[in-house]
Amino acid sequence: MKATAKLENVIDLVQKMSANHFDQTVPVREIEFESLNRAWIDGVSIEVSQTAGRLLANRVKVPYSYLARCPENLAATNINYWISEEAKNRETFFCRFDGGRLRALFTERYCAIDHITVLNRMLESGFKPDQEVQYCLDDNILVVKAPEYDRTFSISVKDQIIPGISIANSEVGVLALSIEAYMYRMVCSNGLIVKTAVGVSRFKHVSTRALENFPETLNQVIGQSQGHQEKLLISTQTPVANPFGTIESLSRQFGLGKTETEAVKAAWEIEPGPNMFAVINSFTRAAQAETLSVEQSYSLEKVGGAVLSMIKH
Repeated sequence: MKATAKLENVIDLVQKMSANHFDQTVPVREIEFESLNRAWIDGVSIEVSQTAGRLLANRVKVPYSYLARCPENLAATNINYWISEEAKNRETFFCRFDGGRLRALFTERYCAIDHITVLNRMLESGFKPDQEVQYCLDDNILVVKAPEYDRTFSISVKDQIIPGISIANSEVGVLALSIEAYMYRMVCSNGLIVKTAVGVSRFKHVSTRALENFPETLNQVIGQSQGHQEKLLISTQTPVANPFGTIESLSRQFGLGKTETEAVKAAWEIEPGPNMFAVINSFTRAAQAETLSVEQSYSLEKVGGAVLSMIKH
């Protein structure tokens, strides 16, 4: 889901999506898989989400792609063997559920930071309930982008850029809580996410440090966004002789898949240009594609920001 709404409406949506969420610490010996997608947990038959399956596969160091190709009984045999090995080293797993579905599985070290906690921290840090935000939300991640219209600047007569803040979080281990700079291009509704050189702006879910440092991190990210404005202007004056070749090279550098790379090329065709700005814009425009997941879109906006950071003053 990708849309624009008031922050209070995003909070309502997240609350509704979280209505059946609960957490439970489960003895490792009480978990038995009957397939990659189904398990008995504490005597109850539970659906296993793909995300939870991937987390478990990473935990026991068995490629998820291998387990997905196995017949159900062979996949179950593999998983159950490694779970029995895991039980020799730990007593419990921290499990996150959505009703009758296992949505994530972690060790006891994991510190849960829910979307609603992050959104409430935004309100406590000065964001207004009726403030317009752009958001992306699915079962794996939430991205909230808040443009600051009073800081708008232009890169040409009819091309305005609005700086802002991007806050991303995952309740199921897909990414760390991240607070980053955001640049929103009004003419085509594109946005890029730029990592700033603050002390820490990405917080793994192993402590509550992210929530404790939230206002300070916000202020630091906002304070450093001026440099991104200058780089955007420079990118319009940086020639690129072979845009498609540059896009392919950058896609390989940042580990994008074929689907994302083709989306970026298609986006460049919509608004072609012989400079680095057009290349950056192709990554951020591609992020709008409805065929891409929230995670893929977020990744493309971050690649756009990473390419911008490579521009020299």
